[in-house]
Amino acid sequence: MNRVTLGGLACGLALLLAVACSSASVGSYANGPFGNSGQNSGTICTCTTPGGVVYDGFEEFYDTGGTATVGRIALVHPRHPRLVAAWVAEANGPVAGIGRGYPSPGRAWQRIPGAVVQHTRGQKVISLVVVVKPSGKLGTASAINMYYEVGGTRYLRIFTYGLQIQVGRICH
Repeated sequence: MNRVTLGGLACGLALLLAVACSSASVGSYANGPFGNSGQNSGTICTCTTPGGVVYDGFEEFYDTGGTATVGRIALVHPRHPRLVAAWVAEANGPVAGIGRGYPSPGRAWQRIPGAVVQHTRGQKVISLVVVVKPSGKLGTASAINMYYEVGGTRYLRIFTYGLQIQVGRICH
């Protein structure tokens, strides 16, 4: 066996191990305690003034498992928006809706990363609230990812609603 063939085999094995290890680090998000990513999709449209921010608090979920720690939130396929802040909040319905500026966090709100979420019972739901700042005339993202951990297993919850934030005085 020559050096080129041996090097190619070593690179192939390294790539195979990297893929296997990375796929093992995130559990099956369809079976996670925060539920599946849902069948609904769409786009939430809003606007802000130049340099302004908007908040979105429509994403809700249940925790059907044990205590979970939310590690991070990420915008999917972002084009000109920046995630400024994120919280989770327990409530009996939406806690923030959507609007310009920053929301007014309540006592039950926990900042992400590091928010600890307990098993939900009855009508209790958990809301995800994000603050986003567009950097161009239009900021978009196709979805929102939530990375969390329960009992040492990592999960991914995808909120399939995208964001479209127009910069200007009037929303179209």
